[in-house]
This record gives sequence, structure tokens and C-alpha cells, in this order.
Amino acid sequence: MSALRTALRVEALAWRRSTVPRLATPLLVGLVPLASIGLVALARSGAVAGAGAAKLADYATGDLATTHLEVAGQVLAVAVLVAGGFALAAAFGQPLADGRAGAYFGLATPRGTLALARCVVVLGWVAACVVVAVALTLGASAVAAASLSAPFGPAAWAAAGRALAAGLLGAGLALPFAVVATATRSPLATVGALIGVVALTQVVVLVGGGAWFPYAVPSLWTGTGGPDAAADVGGAALAITAAVAPVGAGVVVAQWRRLTDV
Repeated sequence: MSALRTALRVEALAWRRSTVPRLATPLLVGLVPLASIGLVALARSGAVAGAGAAKLADYATGDLATTHLEVAGQVLAVAVLVAGGFALAAAFGQPLADGRAGAYFGLATPRGTLALARCVVVLGWVAACVVVAVALTLGASAVAAASLSAPFGPAAWAAAGRALAAGLLGAGLALPFAVVATATRSPLATVGALIGVVALTQVVVLVGGGAWFPYAVPSLWTGTGGPDAAADVGGAALAITAAVAPVGAGVVVAQWRRLTDV
């Protein structure tokens, strides 16, 4: 455990100094409340017509605060996966691609422990961004609701909880891309795999299998596909989706234990 604690401290320090979180954190944290409040306001302004109005139709009615937080969950379900995938491509793929990982063979800390610490640090960063993004959306939504004398009741709090859970599920779904980064030793290949999974998810949803496909579950659960699609996502599907994170972490730790050359 002492080796893991040391690795966590070192990895956390390295991550704080990395360019990726410096760029991604404000984008991820700021995007969610801006998109949530802005899209709902746009939908209810009547300023959008045609195809745009049809896409925003679900946001034009209903409880204001609840709608804000439902949109936040839908945005988080996608944004967190993309941000986490890019982060893990950099954290695992770049050191292997440029040869810096060769120094790990001279450390007393096992490479599997280093990989686990890196997974925990990146996942912790993404989870913290999710919490802050939902909190900011809650605050902004409460202010907007108060200005219009709209209620902020139990339904809004339930939507906030679902948005938070969807964001955390999306963060866990990013961990398998650490496996891809280790196997390919290429951040670019990892980003390509991420884009491929996002595209595959759209196809799976179109053919009706999204309720059991982990990469589609958070988005559908938050209502992206409508209330009927959200109702199709059951506890078993959520449990399978949550299991992706520990499985991904276990695989990447095993990969790093077996690294013999860099």
C-alpha cells in the first residue's frame, strides 16, 4: 500500500502539471452549465425554427430546473467520455510513444502499481470535473428558476442526481482506452479508437441495442433518446456499464506488469 500511496502522489503531481487537464478542465466544467442553460433558453425563446426547433422541442416545455439538469446529464454522458478518452490517450499512450516510459523499468515501484495509480488519478480528475459541472449547473439553474419564479423541487434534484451518476458512468467508460493506448503505444491510435466507439454507439442505438450497450447507456438513461428509451435502461444495464471501469483498470494493470521493453 505504501508503494501505491507514493505512486498516487507522484502521478497526481505529474497530472497537475500536464497540459491536458489545464486545457480540458475549464472546457469540461464550463461547457455543461453553459450548454444546459443556453439550450433550454434557446428552445423556449421561440427564436429557432425548422429543423433546429424540432431538435430542441423536448427542452421547450416542462419544469425549467428539471429540464436544465436533464440536459446537463445528456451533455455529460458524451463530454466526459470524450474528455476521459483523450486524457488516457495522453497519460498512457504518449510516454510509450516517445520512449519516456523506459525509465519506469528502473523504479522500485512495480509498473502495475504505477498503471493503477495513473488510472485512479485520471479517473479522479474526471469525476471531480463532473461534480463541479453538476454543481455549477445546479446553481445557475436555481438562479434562473428564481428569476422566473419557477419552482426548484424534488424532480430537479432527482435530475441532478441522474446527471451526476451518468457523468461518473461516462468517466468509467473511458478507462478501456488506457488499454488501447498501452496495446498500440500510440495516443493517435487511441483517439481513433475513441472516435470509432462513438460512431459504433450511434449505429447500435439506431438498430435498437442501445439499452444494453455500455457506451450508449448513460446517454439513453438521461433521456437523449426520449422517455421510452430511458425507461428501457434497467438496473442490470447500469450495473454492466459500471463494471467497465474496474475491468478496464484490471486489464491495463496486467498489461503494464507484462511490459518487457518500451
